Amino acid sequence: MHNMATAKQLSDSLQCPICQDLLSKPKLLPCSHSFCESCLNQLHSIRKFPVNISCPVCREVAHVPGNKVSNFPTNQIAKSLAEDFKKKSDAKARRDKRHGAFSGQSCTVCDGDDRDRATFYCQNCSEFLCDHCLQQHKKYKRNTLHEVVKARDIQTGIVKMQFACPEHPQELQQFVCITCLDRICCRCLEGNHRADEHEIIGMTDYKESQQQTLQLLRQRTEQKSVDIQNRSSFVKEKLRIVKNTIRQRKQDIEKSYDVSAKKLRMRKKELLDECNAYGNTLCHELEDMIECHNDFLEIMSDKTTLVNEGVKRLHKPDLSLSEHGAQIDGLETILQREAVSSLLPESTYIAHRAELLTFHRAATTNALDLGRLHVKEYELEEETEGTGGETTCLTPTEDTKVRFVSKNEQIKWPSVQSLSLQPRASDRAHGYGIFADFFRRPKRRGTEKSVAVE
Repeated sequence: MHNMATAKQLSDSLQCPICQDLLSKPKLLPCSHSFCESCLNQLHSIRKFPVNISCPVCREVAHVPGNKVSNFPTNQIAKSLAEDFKKKSDAKARRDKRHGAFSGQSCTVCDGDDRDRATFYCQNCSEFLCDHCLQQHKKYKRNTLHEVVKARDIQTGIVKMQFACPEHPQELQQFVCITCLDRICCRCLEGNHRADEHEIIGMTDYKESQQQTLQLLRQRTEQKSVDIQNRSSFVKEKLRIVKNTIRQRKQDIEKSYDVSAKKLRMRKKELLDECNAYGNTLCHELEDMIECHNDFLEIMSDKTTLVNEGVKRLHKPDLSLSEHGAQIDGLETILQREAVSSLLPESTYIAHRAELLTFHRAATTNALDLGRLHVKEYELEEETEGTGGETTCLTPTEDTKVRFVSKNEQIKWPSVQSLSLQPRASDRAHGYGIFADFFRRPKRRGTEKSVAVE
């Protein structure tokens, strides 16, 4: 330990005050402070008066001989000590590497900040040891039966780290109490974790079982991911159908507009706005489904990562086995969810709603009309009041009338106030969008009904 303290002091005394590194080509100023020649050159280059230089430590002004820093005398003693210190440090690093020092792991027994690299690990003490501390460790008779392994073997995974039991420091944690979810030693089996009262399993078997569980979870996760991706592709195809259908209808509108005169611009704009609103509503609903799938995949990935990290750290005492078990249960819960499955029928249903949208060109006798957008409807199974055929889903806007044709061919004009091809607030809340009430799984009964905006 005295040698380590001396090495620390020597390293500090040979440190350049400017770069905080080992002195390189140390130059001695008149004030007796030494600096790297390169550091003094940088300091000298930014001076307004290059004939002088101010010591960074004591601020004493020194004349620069010949206006060159290299003309300052070299501190031969510091140079010799720095070179010797560097050689010894490099030799020690090579020796540590050759003897199996744990890269980046210092001895956990040494005192002070300047600790040697660990070359051994005591499984019973749960301590990393340098060569010096290992010799001290062997002097104690009680440590004779301790299992000491090379730190390099720990690093490469040849030997697994073991930890002492907190209740019985002389014993290693070799078992897991499944009942209490605690790591225990053989002496714990005679105390609070008796085998006839608790479920006990070996640490190695427990880790293998957890790895098997993780493997099964990975397989299920991969299968679930493929399944969700397939479902997402299915929804994307429906989205493509919706967009293509809307695009085709817009083309129909454009062709009809070309035949008509410029007087029909306002009517054209109304029809396009209605068509776009209808298509956007359906597209947004399908895009929401796709986003739902992506969110589910992200959550499932995050949970899997947490479980995976937990398995890697099962042997470490800082990991709560209860928390690890809760993470596994959380992933199990997510994998059992089937909420996204219900989106497939709805996506087909939404695509069908787009296909129900048609455009009927106006008769040539009406030169001021392009035509109208037409949504095919089928008679609902639900009974309607009065003579039948009225609905609360479709309502007129302030400047537009809605005509509902019932089974008996009578025309009904609803008295409620708002319909175009826009979704109502209540419809969006239920996730169906436009015409939610009218599309509550209708069954075909022969007579086709229509809703038209005139």
